[in-house]
Amino acid sequence: MHTITTQAPKGRARRITTVIALASGFLTFWLSFATTAVAEDSLTTIAAPVERPYPYKILGLQPGDPLEDVLSVYAERSDEAPTSEREVVRVQSPEGNVFEFTYQLFTRIGDVGLNGRLAGVAQDQITARLASDVMEQRPLAIYRSMRQPSEELPEPLELRAQLEELYGPASRVAIAGREMVMLYAWSEDGFITDLDAMGPLIHEETRTSGNRTSTLSTQYEICGTAQHYTNTVDYRFRYPREKEIRPGCIATFTVTHKGEPGMTSISFELVDYELGRLHEQELDRQIVEALIGEEIEASDMDL
Repeated sequence: MHTITTQAPKGRARRITTVIALASGFLTFWLSFATTAVAEDSLTTIAAPVERPYPYKILGLQPGDPLEDVLSVYAERSDEAPTSEREVVRVQSPEGNVFEFTYQLFTRIGDVGLNGRLAGVAQDQITARLASDVMEQRPLAIYRSMRQPSEELPEPLELRAQLEELYGPASRVAIAGREMVMLYAWSEDGFITDLDAMGPLIHEETRTSGNRTSTLSTQYEICGTAQHYTNTVDYRFRYPREKEIRPGCIATFTVTHKGEPGMTSISFELVDYELGRLHEQELDRQIVEALIGEEIEASDMDL
């Protein structure tokens, strides 16, 4: 059973409550934006991840790099202080034990704001989606979005040639109208040279209703979007978890070029799903062990 209620009284922080039914009772998950100082529990930092297996970078940065490296790049490119968003995560056990900590979701420079985006003003925005203190706030994903006069940015084929010179041909290139999307996908078996040639994978799910059992089959592709797993590295506490973060996929690097009259938009997205899985599993483990004393075996991912 999942009961989700949202309260947003005027002048107060937004708070989301999720109640998860367990055999022994309930774990209650509170999520709110930090507005005042709170007494917090500490998280244990795990070892730094090993060097990432893929070559892709955005402004010299990769997921798993130290936060200091990200902030150093920010300082080189902007005189403005980075913007960020924090949440206070609060989880309560059936016995009333509470675990609470602050989680910085991201750090960003170059944000022109909603009005700027609606007005279509030029921008060069860089965002790092961060892990919690479990992984020393290292980025799990890095994004860069640019919108500039067309004469200041490369044409799609020029950008494609530059990327192929750096990384070789992409796993997939899709061109539709004014938009070009290049996708580099990296699985547990290494770089996927041709996603289209792999063909779809099959996921089967057995459902029981009364005395009747049926099997639902759906098609999906590795490193692609699917309903039976989680498609982002954003952290939300769930116990027990029903979905894993993109199993079998290490990372994706997506480059999108879109030309409009007088203006061109280019975006870069580098998301490390393996680091997302490691972060989620370790953070879940520490929270649950602290609350209900249940021994949970640590993950043994080869990172």
